[in-house]
Amino acid sequence: MEENIQYQAYRSPKGIYMFAYPEHWTYEIIEEIPAFYDPEINDGAFQVSSFQNKIGEFDLNEEMKRFLKFHTFEFDEEAVASFTNNEGSKIMACEFISEERFWMVYMIANLNRLLVCTYNSDNSPNKSLSLILSDMISSIRFIGE
Repeated sequence: MEENIQYQAYRSPKGIYMFAYPEHWTYEIIEEIPAFYDPEINDGAFQVSSFQNKIGEFDLNEEMKRFLKFHTFEFDEEAVASFTNNEGSKIMACEFISEERFWMVYMIANLNRLLVCTYNSDNSPNKSLSLILSDMISSIRFIGE
């Protein structure tokens, strides 16, 4: 984790996931989606949306294509990182600019559960913020069934 920054745990209200975020950050729930941000900078927000597929597993390629299309950005497989973490969750990630805003999206799927983590801002994150966002994303864990 980023040095000299204290983190605290966030657990989703429905007990689906948890992760760590900086103690000095705050969050608001907007339309049932938590938005985390640094109140001193207030230049972007990290959001996590959770979904459950009642009839099967998620197809991350299709989910990423749908998300990018909604944001008027074309899916380019070479611009999307894909990997599996040590818990067996499949992950796809990419960054793009849409309507003059920087977007970072991580999709994390484990069986029939999907987390869509986004960060968007008027500016690209600096090195320090990039490390914080990386720490937050790396700490995400599915909990419960």
